[in-house]
Amino acid sequence: MSQTWKLFQIGLRQIIKDGMLLALLPAPIIIGLFFKFAIPFANNVIQEKLHFSLMPWYGLLDGMLICLTPMMTAMIFAFLLLEERDEGVSTFYRITPTGRYIYLTARIGIPMIWALIMTILSTAIFNISELLPVCILLSSVLSTLMGLALSMMVVSIAQNRVEGLAVSKLMGVSFLGLPAIWLIPVPYQFAAAFLPSYWIGKIIIKDTNIFDFTIGICVCALWIIFFSKRFIRQVT
Repeated sequence: MSQTWKLFQIGLRQIIKDGMLLALLPAPIIIGLFFKFAIPFANNVIQEKLHFSLMPWYGLLDGMLICLTPMMTAMIFAFLLLEERDEGVSTFYRITPTGRYIYLTARIGIPMIWALIMTILSTAIFNISELLPVCILLSSVLSTLMGLALSMMVVSIAQNRVEGLAVSKLMGVSFLGLPAIWLIPVPYQFAAAFLPSYWIGKIIIKDTNIFDFTIGICVCALWIIFFSKRFIRQVT
């Protein structure tokens, strides 16, 4: 465990030296603050001037907040993995299976655990639709698994950081399941059911649903399985 933690700390130092990656770390908190204070203020102004309320879409905004922290974390460590691959650092971890697993745990496992904790905390503090604690927990778990899948997607497809920037734009596509819940009627919205974010939206709009959570876990598992083999070949 000490080796894993040391390797994780090395990665953090590399991130701190990279301005672009460092800027991504506080982004979910800044967005959370904006949602918490600016959106209700804007809603009051709109209600007064146009007699229209944004409150029916508060859940959608909270869903975006829940997805952001794991997605940002996935992007940061995916770029770090790509940078280490470009420099040949990851080659050193091919020597033993133990070294390989320590490397993956430090670059993917620990960051995703951190993302889960931060997602739960930031959503509990900044949510504007008064989500239940169990709803925050279940949707945060799905979002973290989605972040894990997205990280593997970027590293398994891109060959370097330049390609990684292009591939990371596909992360935005993973968000499309959320607005489908609010904007597209049933049964047409089911076309987005292959996206983990769709099931996060289902949990939020129903204020917790174990069936939807179970389906969401299965969808995330399929994403992870799909990218995992190619991902492991690329980073080890």
